[in-house]
Amino acid sequence: MDVLITDVTEMGAGIYCVAGWNSATGRMVRPLPNGGNWPSGLLNNKGIAPGVTVNVTPLNQALHGAFPHRTEDTPIDPVSVQIVQPGPPAWFGQGAPATASTLQGAFEGNIQHSSVWNGRLQSIYVPANTNTRSLWGLAVGRAQLELVEDYDKLKAHLNDGQHTYAVSVSSKVLKEAFRAGGLAGASAALPANGDLHVRVGLARPWHAHPNKCYAMINGVHW
Repeated sequence: MDVLITDVTEMGAGIYCVAGWNSATGRMVRPLPNGGNWPSGLLNNKGIAPGVTVNVTPLNQALHGAFPHRTEDTPIDPVSVQIVQPGPPAWFGQGAPATASTLQGAFEGNIQHSSVWNGRLQSIYVPANTNTRSLWGLAVGRAQLELVEDYDKLKAHLNDGQHTYAVSVSSKVLKEAFRAGGLAGASAALPANGDLHVRVGLARPWHAHPNKCYAMINGVHW
């Protein structure tokens, strides 16, 4: 299958999660090399970056993971990965990856929050085991996305016209810009105005919060 890479996120310790749009089926997929995440060596050797289209061979493996991630999880043969189009693609219009206008729409009405602070919904999540998407895009104007620094971490305030959400940023591109130049560097990695295609994904549950899949910003395109 051909996959347009839309999301490359940092998992920590040189490990990454990659996701993309399969235009033939009109759905998001999460290609998992031999069923796992992408080490930095494989990511670099294969030239994986947002905007690149790759061809991958799915493995005939039964999926045992839980929803919502099971919706997109796709084990692949890492040897098969080949770039078929270096990009950049059109992020809006015919043939572009689908987007929603609201965060609730992106995740089919399953978004919840734990608290509200200064008018912003905090700790945004989808309950674990919900049969819905774990990846989608959101179309917003540049003024609706503000990057902020919170306790030395890069986060964002995302206004979808219904609510303003405080969310973590997991995008490899933005986190590298933040490490190199702080908040100013990360903000400079985005355009000053115009429309944005914001990639939003859900983290897998972890031991401290086993029942919640928290929302993160996986990337921003324009």
